[in-house]
Amino acid sequence: MLGDQNNLNFNLKNKTAFISGGTHGIGLACAEIFAKHGANIVSFSRDDKKIFNTKKKLSKFKIKSLIENGDILDRDFPDKFSLKVLRYFKKIDILIHNVGGGGRWGNDDLFKTNNKVWEEVYEKNNRGVIIFSKNFLPSMIKNNWGRVIAIGSTCGIEAKKGDRIWFNAAKSAQHAIIKSFSHKHAFTKKNITFNSISPGLILIKDTGWDFEKKKNPKKFKQFVNSYIPTKKIGVSEDVAKLCLFLASNESSYINGSNIVIDGGVTNAI
Repeated sequence: MLGDQNNLNFNLKNKTAFISGGTHGIGLACAEIFAKHGANIVSFSRDDKKIFNTKKKLSKFKIKSLIENGDILDRDFPDKFSLKVLRYFKKIDILIHNVGGGGRWGNDDLFKTNNKVWEEVYEKNNRGVIIFSKNFLPSMIKNNWGRVIAIGSTCGIEAKKGDRIWFNAAKSAQHAIIKSFSHKHAFTKKNITFNSISPGLILIKDTGWDFEKKKNPKKFKQFVNSYIPTKKIGVSEDVAKLCLFLASNESSYINGSNIVIDGGVTNAI
């Protein structure tokens, strides 16, 4: 029995994974590791160069892919793209809600931030969770199998002094939506699970922490050593590996969980 633990099965052949924002950072790391294990990949991005580079990276795998230009804040895009995806692949087996952001939007001064920022940050993080789940869950139900994973944030479980309030609120809502889905027997009886992952500090090229590291490497290293118990900052692949496990048959009893991956920074129990 113990020997079975050394033979985990991450084979995703004949599965199709929809990864929103899958051309950069965590999304791209997920796209590559899922493709490596045989899954077809669907994604979108606002950046044509990133789309081109992602297609090139995925071309080395024997899979199908559909990656197009699109913006989650475009009112018409999510439904139109969903229809196109279903025409092309007929089903989605794994749904990873990766698009998000807004942690640095607005002004640190609440009174200098327009109300529209609150709305846009909420929609950036939750429109896809709502619309893509609604559009792709029927195919999961039909096939009696599915995995839905949201890339949340530790900002959704605890608020720190420097956090933007609207980002904390949006990420908390995202976690709540996934948790609520996980209690719906109409889905769970069909072998569909719903989980969130809450990354902490993740070093992603050409984003905030990467800029901080390049600006002052020595100061950045001191910060990491003093702030993160593991004394190292996470990378996109750390999150992607967890996504792979949650998307596999090996995780069938994990449902409604929010798994923190932050090197031990958060104080929430």
